[in-house]
Amino acid sequence: MKKFWIIWLGLGGTAVALFTVFSQQTNAAPTAATYYVCDCQPNADGDCVAGSDANSGTNPAVPWQTVEKARTQFNSGTAGDEIRFCQGGAFDMSGASRWVNASCAAAQPCLVADYGPPWASGDEARPILLRTVDDHAFDLSNGGSALAEGGYSFRNLDLRCPACTDAGGWGFFLYNDVNDLLIDSVSFDGFAIGIHLAGSNACGGGDVTCNGRNDRITIRNVTIRNSLRQGILGGGDDILIENSSFENNGNGTIFDHNIYVSGGSRITIRGNDLYRSSLDGNGRCNGTSLVGHGVMSDLLIEGNVVREDVGQANDGCWGIAITPAYGTAEAFSNVIIRGNRVENVGNVAIGTASCLNCTIENNVLIQNQGFGMTAVAIPAQVPQAGDTISANLIVRNNSIWTNTGTGIALNEGSGHTIVSNAIQATGSNAIWNCLDATLAASNYDLIDYNVCGFSAGEWANGVGNLAAWQGMGWATNSIADLPGFVSGSDLRPGVATAVLIQAGHPTLSSPTDFNGSPRPAPPSAGAYEWLELAEKLYIPLLVK
Repeated sequence: MKKFWIIWLGLGGTAVALFTVFSQQTNAAPTAATYYVCDCQPNADGDCVAGSDANSGTNPAVPWQTVEKARTQFNSGTAGDEIRFCQGGAFDMSGASRWVNASCAAAQPCLVADYGPPWASGDEARPILLRTVDDHAFDLSNGGSALAEGGYSFRNLDLRCPACTDAGGWGFFLYNDVNDLLIDSVSFDGFAIGIHLAGSNACGGGDVTCNGRNDRITIRNVTIRNSLRQGILGGGDDILIENSSFENNGNGTIFDHNIYVSGGSRITIRGNDLYRSSLDGNGRCNGTSLVGHGVMSDLLIEGNVVREDVGQANDGCWGIAITPAYGTAEAFSNVIIRGNRVENVGNVAIGTASCLNCTIENNVLIQNQGFGMTAVAIPAQVPQAGDTISANLIVRNNSIWTNTGTGIALNEGSGHTIVSNAIQATGSNAIWNCLDATLAASNYDLIDYNVCGFSAGEWANGVGNLAAWQGMGWATNSIADLPGFVSGSDLRPGVATAVLIQAGHPTLSSPTDFNGSPRPAPPSAGAYEWLELAEKLYIPLLVK
């Protein structure tokens, strides 16, 4: 607003103000800009041409040179600003690590990404950002009281920390209410923690948008390797981790993991590859690859591959575990674990506890280690005082291949359903059982339409064969026979006469199979339908 004074010259030349007029003045919003940075530290492309911090930085042909120059601009810039590092370049990140700008917003995010420099020949890799001191690469936390901030995008970067210790630097550190963050196509190597979605101080007075949590965080297409503690650690609301690769994260203890979620709502972990979790001194996996503790609701774990090599996993190298482990009360509600392939991990493939209204379905669980496993274990860890007791669990249409151990164990809570699973044990160990369900009959809504083949052991723990189980009023429609898998690594039905085909529960089976194909009536037991395989293999031959 601009103010004008209207004056009148009175007698004697005295200026007298009669009145004032205000006119509207338009203050245009600052215009977002793109800044270019290029340096040629060790490991840079042979054609690399460094810039200079004396340049304007707004022309890709005359870029800035240092990360510190770029960081300073990021912190003081305008909503929508872009910082772009040259492809083929290599940068020293030894300066300060805090990247925070209150002007950035979800509707107008600030971007840190790459660009193709004028000298490029076409074979340049992502820009390498090298943390040469034991510190974070990108610290997104404001100091003091929490203030809601965010609206950041980071894309196409190669982050490395050869100087990090297991108590030191993290690739990304989120603290004090960071929201609306995208990390896409970024690789991490050698940090203590790849991405840490941490907690918060108390919210600052007057910030009504602050809730002390990290909300709306998307992590996709990333590669996190060789983290000294955790690949991803933390929680929040509306978190997505998808299509990413995790390998060799952890220092060999049972407390380190490829992915560790620690609370929140509407968390999706989908389409990731998790391998070689928390390797001990002998190179063997010793920590659960994907773990969750705390209080969570609406958690979806879907379409992931969790794997280890035969001979390279200890008993504690579990696959997926959503279980209580803290001294405070814990609970997990509306959890779905489906369509995952868990192969050659420790003695539990999928484990839960304190889980309300949870579904475990269409998973492919394979064990070829020198020890057995419980393919689905509930409770995988016994709830303590204050923890929720599981209720209304559904375990259905899982395909299980193991040498010995237990197919499905469900011995916590009530209201449970176990149907349409296909299980095969290949060993001759008499301690094998297809099912371990020793609670009172009233704790289970239904256990039936399961197929299980084995040569030694029991159909149900403490009962004996299927006939004895049926004599107790259970499993009228279950089948004690080999399911008919293609092989120990391919758990699809092998032939049209496979026992598992059309052996599932007619109404309580999962509506689709492992590949998303609708199940026909009657449906098959296990994760795969024969129809889907037949359409791919035989219908094209008939058309010819």
